[in-house]
Amino acid sequence: MRKQVEAVSPWAWALLACAAAAVLLRFIGIGYGLPHTYNADEPHLVNTAVSFGGGSLKPHSFKYPTVWPTMLAGLYGLWFGLWSMLGLRKSPADFAALYGFAPAGFYLIARVVAAAASLAALVVVSRTERGEDRARWPYGALVLAFSPVLVELAHAAKPDSLMLLFVAGAWACALRFQAGGPRGWLYAAGALVGAACSTQYTAAPLALLIPLAWLLRDGGVVTWAWPLQAAGFAAAAFFLGSPYIALDFGRFAADWTDYADLGRLRPHDGAAMAKTVAHNLWTFGGEGSPAGAAAVLGLGVLAWRRTRRALLLAVPVAAYFAVLAASPDGGWQRYLLGVFPALALLASEGMVLLGGVSPWRRAAVAALVLAPGLFLSGRYVYDLTLPDTRAQAESWMTENIPAGETILLDLPHASPRVIPSKDQCEELAARTAAAGSARSKLWRAMAERHPGGGWRLYRIRRSAGDLFSAPKHVAASQADGDFLDVRPGLDPVRAVRAGWVVTSSFGADPRRARELSTFFSELAAGADLVREFPSEPGKTMGPWLRVWRLRR
Repeated sequence: MRKQVEAVSPWAWALLACAAAAVLLRFIGIGYGLPHTYNADEPHLVNTAVSFGGGSLKPHSFKYPTVWPTMLAGLYGLWFGLWSMLGLRKSPADFAALYGFAPAGFYLIARVVAAAASLAALVVVSRTERGEDRARWPYGALVLAFSPVLVELAHAAKPDSLMLLFVAGAWACALRFQAGGPRGWLYAAGALVGAACSTQYTAAPLALLIPLAWLLRDGGVVTWAWPLQAAGFAAAAFFLGSPYIALDFGRFAADWTDYADLGRLRPHDGAAMAKTVAHNLWTFGGEGSPAGAAAVLGLGVLAWRRTRRALLLAVPVAAYFAVLAASPDGGWQRYLLGVFPALALLASEGMVLLGGVSPWRRAAVAALVLAPGLFLSGRYVYDLTLPDTRAQAESWMTENIPAGETILLDLPHASPRVIPSKDQCEELAARTAAAGSARSKLWRAMAERHPGGGWRLYRIRRSAGDLFSAPKHVAASQADGDFLDVRPGLDPVRAVRAGWVVTSSFGADPRRARELSTFFSELAAGADLVREFPSEPGKTMGPWLRVWRLRR
């Protein structure tokens, strides 16, 4: 045993250390904020997954495809079986109430799956870039291991990491087919592209992989039927993962018409967006990392040695750039995940050239490229372990605001997590049931299993332009709760006898939503600032919260 350990090179130990760091970066802070806080996109997806437990897999919105919430619904079903002793100790209503009052477990399950999918994607990319050369360093996988955007997404109950796993597999299969592999690799690439699109719509431009791998194939006989059959596999995987897109296509089209209205909410500067997308591509390994430069060098090297492979890697990247630059919402770096494996493989080619054969030179190149991403990811993970202002505010409110008082807050992710009173849960259950909303089941369960206490809660009604979200989706979400239109000022707040207002730096801002200027100016004049929970770098995380008490 001692001889075997001594035979392992220092560089192998370095790779193991990098792998351990990748795992730690994804799992440290995995439960940040729970059960108090979560990011803005998580609730919609977890709500959808929980709603599937009601007996139907039909989504109430096609904002996302349904592979991810369907998978979560299955995991939640397993958890319910264990938690309830197969239904003998607890009922589905108890489980729904658990989600309403203590949702930490639901979010934590989803986040753990996301982190595991992110790590599995690194393994796929590593095997793809190393191929038959096991002595080659997996530079590309290491870049992705420390990419700040991937580390952040691995901490979220969102489908992006699962999509990354599917697209990494699609790239691996397409490259195997392009290099002369049997047609089964093309079919597998098509199926994985379809699965990725059924996880996130942003994988759609990756459909180019199918015709490109066929057109750029090295040697061998090809027929016109192969790409058509691969497209069939892609369509089958897509609709198997999101069947109601086909079964209820009219509503799917209506939802997407609603999302298309985003372009009218804010002016679109094509040149500025193209600059943003180019910056996102360049910094896929993190701000300050030369991974983007290594990818450009790798593309040049590959174009000289293996032109067809270079084109297969580069053309989808160009397609993503064009699509996102033309979109008013294309500036998010996570929308480029479909080509992150390609960028990593190109960067790997450049780093192999720079690293040469000397182990010390390889280590220097790796350190230069990986250090910025590792530093930024480590700082992000460290911040997740800091006290959260929303949890601090919740504790203060529990101690200082009597139960039954009326409070106005912003959206849940921007505010302290507070519990509505039993009376309010009953009222919302009746109102949403009359409107035919599936959320009525949750409100009813919360009313039946209410632990006592709580407040009457209202939230600031914000416009679709302020939230930069689809108008009909915003209206439907706000219809399921108590929202106040505060554009006239404090009069609507006084009309519901609210005594307290909690504002958030993550929420409504009169500098962005000018229609709320009157409210904020009257709030400053007609209320007393009782308590602040500042967001201080290195000390706390979360929004800057202010608790106001209205003067009678």
